[in-house]
Amino acid sequence: MPGGRSNKTLKVLDRYIGTALLAPMALGRKQAVPPTPVRRIGLMKTAAIGDTLLLAGLVDDVVRTFPDALVTLITGADNRAAAQLLPGRVDEHIVVQPRAPLSALKAVRRARLDIIVDFGSWPRFDALLAAASGARFRLGFRTPGQPRHFGFDRTVDHAAVHERQNYARLLAELGVRSQAPARITVPGVLSAERFPPEPYLVLHPWAGGQLHGAREWPVGRWLAVADWVHSNGWTSVLSGAPSEAESSARLAAQLRANGAVVIDAAGKYSLAELADVLAASKAVVSVNTGVAHLAGLLGARTVSLQGPTSPTRWGPLGPRVRLVNSELPGCGYLNLGFEYAGQRLDCMDGISPQSVIAAVETLLADSPEPLPEPSVP
Repeated sequence: MPGGRSNKTLKVLDRYIGTALLAPMALGRKQAVPPTPVRRIGLMKTAAIGDTLLLAGLVDDVVRTFPDALVTLITGADNRAAAQLLPGRVDEHIVVQPRAPLSALKAVRRARLDIIVDFGSWPRFDALLAAASGARFRLGFRTPGQPRHFGFDRTVDHAAVHERQNYARLLAELGVRSQAPARITVPGVLSAERFPPEPYLVLHPWAGGQLHGAREWPVGRWLAVADWVHSNGWTSVLSGAPSEAESSARLAAQLRANGAVVIDAAGKYSLAELADVLAASKAVVSVNTGVAHLAGLLGARTVSLQGPTSPTRWGPLGPRVRLVNSELPGCGYLNLGFEYAGQRLDCMDGISPQSVIAAVETLLADSPEPLPEPSVP
């Protein structure tokens, strides 16, 4: 949920109070079919950078299906920058917060939407906002174990497939065919003097959300990868959010003490600027998080470390992506992102530096040249 992926209090309130508010809506009257004509359509994804980036291409598909409609994007504060990287025409961008539900509701109702599509899979906040939005037709997921669907006019069963496929299945209910490529155009906003000196690899060690440490790789493994990078005469660039700057500085000091040439870039770039850095890199090695999704969608050579995260549900997409899965049994179990109870938390220990280095070497051998920008059908 926006501003609260790791906030236990907000999650408890969302689950219990949100469910209590939504349940009576099951008795409400539902619209059987979407309205015509569609003049305003709202696309809502209120949290998570990586999840938001998976809408890449689908906004184009919506615009192509409803060329005369105004498209409104509804996000939270933490994924606002990610939404701004999505290709496709967006006429209005509304930012909402769960800590200010009345303000959020007023902003969404002012949009006077004909259709609202909620791409959230579990937050009740999103579902409540959609139900009370005033939209003439409300579309969202029915997710097992997550009672949040009562206020929608039509639901789609959230399935154990890749999340972008779930998004496409949702939009198919409106007659939207998924055709545009899942790609993000390099923003080109970073000035030349602010790029790291080439050649360089980007290493992104930090995960977000609940129990993020269970999705992060042991420091010793990063030391081994940075040593290999250095042996090739390349620089290691550490990326991270401002909140990860202290941890990144400690890791950078350890890598330098081991002999690697390191640039600590955590907190130094906006998301759009980081996109430019990722696209110009030799390769990106990242735990499964928003940076891995961004790198893959940009067409950068991307190696994503999949420990407890399901590779079939959340693996980064892109033409030059390699997934390195944990070799330990019982891993790859995360579906919605919080199913840690009773599961092993050491899955990242099952990924060796050698397997990661081999994946990078394969990418470099298979795709030595930059990819051309894709054409959108």
